[in-house]
Amino acid sequence: MIRPSLRQLSYLTALEEESSFNAAADKCAVTQSTLSAGIKELENVMGQTLVVRGRKNITLTPFGAEVAEQARQILKDADHIVARARMLREPLSGPLRLGIIPTIAPYMLPAMLPALNRQFPKLELQLHEDLTDRLLEKLERGEIDLALMAFPYDTPHCTQKILFAEDFLVAMPESLATDAKAIDMKDLEPEKLLLLEDGHCLRDHALAACDIQLPRQRKTFSATSLQTLIEMVRAGMGMTLLPAMAADGTVLGRGIRLLPFKGKNPPRRQIGLCWKSGDARGKEFTLLASTIK
Repeated sequence: MIRPSLRQLSYLTALEEESSFNAAADKCAVTQSTLSAGIKELENVMGQTLVVRGRKNITLTPFGAEVAEQARQILKDADHIVARARMLREPLSGPLRLGIIPTIAPYMLPAMLPALNRQFPKLELQLHEDLTDRLLEKLERGEIDLALMAFPYDTPHCTQKILFAEDFLVAMPESLATDAKAIDMKDLEPEKLLLLEDGHCLRDHALAACDIQLPRQRKTFSATSLQTLIEMVRAGMGMTLLPAMAADGTVLGRGIRLLPFKGKNPPRRQIGLCWKSGDARGKEFTLLASTIK
């Protein structure tokens, strides 16, 4: 019995996901002609047409969709075998595609990367910095292996591994600062609060953690990065909420006063890793989490 190859099956699953020979070929890092020939060979092995080749749209036949569904499980099982073999040889070696959000990357990477390099010298870390929603889309499409992000966040069909929690601090211009050593949440003025623009999970986490309802009538001041937000505070445009990792006085410089929140349970966010449930490298990702932690 002639069996289809894993490469042919991967071509079919890519074609179903992309609905385009060009895009599927790019995803598989082959030429369009190579992918097209592989699909044709697969159809010959099956003795069935798997792909409907229209002028504009590429779709799978009902049987083709059935084959693609089973192919994903076959490829997943094959990945599991390879990952198991790699783990037995040496954990966390070879390429690893790590997504990381912008409100974590510049603060954790300077210490994290050298430490990982020392402990796992054969690890080839490939970094992808992006917003949370886009990282989760890349994770679903298999474009990254796992994501370093902030929680709570809904991640269906994924495993979450919380590393630590960090407090939010209030950053205000020195010109507005008082002699108080801490601030009460009820003293925050939502109409003067500077935030990151929509799309950054830090914005939602900060508002939710502090139970803040933004007024409908307010001046709209938003920033695309924490550094821009910090400069807006320094310029006296208002106050903001910063995660502890970004609230290092040596980084902030002059002109900004930092205040913690009063009480035993200050507002905070959680930092952790997220990967697709059932991933063959799950044990390695757990090891990575314990190393970072």
